[in-house]
Amino acid sequence: MPQPVGCVIMAGGRGARLWPMVHSEMPKVCATVNGTHTLLDETLARVAPWWKQGHGLIVTTQSLAAPIRRSLSPAVRRKLLVEPQPRNTAACIALAASVLAERDPQMVMVVLPADHWMKPASTFRRNVHAAVDAARASGRIVTIGLKPARPHSGLGYLCAGAAREIRRGCRTFELTRVVEKPTAAVAAQLIRQGRTYWNTGIFIGRAQTFLDVIARWLPAHAKLIHPLGRLAGRASFAREAAAVYRKLTPVSFDHGVMAHLREGEIIEGTFAWEDLGSWDSWIRISRHVKPALEVASRNVHVMTTNGHLVATVGLDDVVVVQTSDATLVCRTKDAQAVYDVVAHLERDPRLARYL
Repeated sequence: MPQPVGCVIMAGGRGARLWPMVHSEMPKVCATVNGTHTLLDETLARVAPWWKQGHGLIVTTQSLAAPIRRSLSPAVRRKLLVEPQPRNTAACIALAASVLAERDPQMVMVVLPADHWMKPASTFRRNVHAAVDAARASGRIVTIGLKPARPHSGLGYLCAGAAREIRRGCRTFELTRVVEKPTAAVAAQLIRQGRTYWNTGIFIGRAQTFLDVIARWLPAHAKLIHPLGRLAGRASFAREAAAVYRKLTPVSFDHGVMAHLREGEIIEGTFAWEDLGSWDSWIRISRHVKPALEVASRNVHVMTTNGHLVATVGLDDVVVVQTSDATLVCRTKDAQAVYDVVAHLERDPRLARYL
């Protein structure tokens, strides 16, 4: 009988580039792109076949835990694993792997972000089933890559080598290189060379495999975090985790591990996907985006929660986000720079109430 599958949903991202909709009381994963279900709820529905096996974890941070906990049913709430502070995805994955390895080191983990949009769910599941099969067969870390639709400097890229077998109708390749958030020029060059995929941030492998690659490339993370696995659910966990996390250097799993990995595999994903990290991606799919009253303007995208009318004169390629206490106006191509707005707010105590 195959080993069980544990589903790890990463829900610790601040979502700063989606200010002012996203703020301290509204984490990104609690926002809705379709007007009905939160991003976290949609993720839970998407991974239902594995979540029902009973080994699921939702990993978030202390600062986001309260609003996320309020958004969940009591049964799902019990699956929340809280990091004491943000230390990026390497720490998140190391902690989850340590917890699940205590149950079964050979358990296959499906690790994915809670803030992505993927359709249709049936195709996503077929791709993940293929990745689970590959991880069981090879003992490697498997990731899902998607053919790039355009050069994008805010995304990571996977470079594929030799083709491997077809699994459940999905092509698989050797992973040869990971390039994290290159410039637009480098991204265009990677796409031209072929066999290059967007990195979806979905990783599949046995719990012990995750622990092994983290121990190899991030030994301090492994040494500090691994003992926490046996403390999860105990009264001492929060205290011990806080002491450990104060010693950790923040690093992403992509930078800290995947960038060094040369023995991984890529499943060629075939679902539609958006990384909802900034307003330029959000406006492509959100039902909340409404047209503005445009005068001598074009490509103006308005995000408002109360029917507020926005009229523009002489503006092209602009995003306008209006909430009850703040308004953002930016050029679509500068959507990544909204992070700098939040940085300014954090530095000025007089503006703290807008965070």
